[in-house]
Amino acid sequence: MRGQAYTLEGVLAAIVVVTATVYGLSAVDTGPFQTGAQQRTAELENRASDTLSLAAETGALHNATACYSVGTPTLNGNQTGSSTEFEMMLNQTFDRQGDQYNLYLSYWDRDSDARQTALVSQASDENVAERPADAAVATETVTLTDDMPARIRGCSGTGPPLSTVDGYFAPDAEPDSIVYNVVEVRLVVW
Repeated sequence: MRGQAYTLEGVLAAIVVVTATVYGLSAVDTGPFQTGAQQRTAELENRASDTLSLAAETGALHNATACYSVGTPTLNGNQTGSSTEFEMMLNQTFDRQGDQYNLYLSYWDRDSDARQTALVSQASDENVAERPADAAVATETVTLTDDMPARIRGCSGTGPPLSTVDGYFAPDAEPDSIVYNVVEVRLVVW
């Protein structure tokens, strides 16, 4: 009888130790150590990626891309009145939290036989080169076709097909193809 009591006591003690260990490990972060800056960069990267993904899914990113042309104001979340849906997303996600960002559109230029990049939104007056090295970066691709309409009248109305628009920022990459150009939208946040 004493042997059974000692065995039962040992089993119960083991259960208590294992339970205490499990609760202790769940209360402590056992992941790799990250500094506050690393955590902020990871959070900004998630927000930037989610914003671009949502904008692509809803068509807001395409509309903003089809709206931008040479000589038009930059795409900026701080604008009011004629803001596109994508600009309002930038405002709610970054501008209101005091985050800085730059938005780049990269496209194929047939004449130079290389990709060209245009800075189309600069949320601050700071020099672009002064952004920190640990800034978060997210990208999304928009495929434009010849028959897609350009956005006009404050980006709210539709205009002629992209293939007939003069002054559009990206040229027709392949005139013999239905694809007008493939634009990479890159959002850099810090």
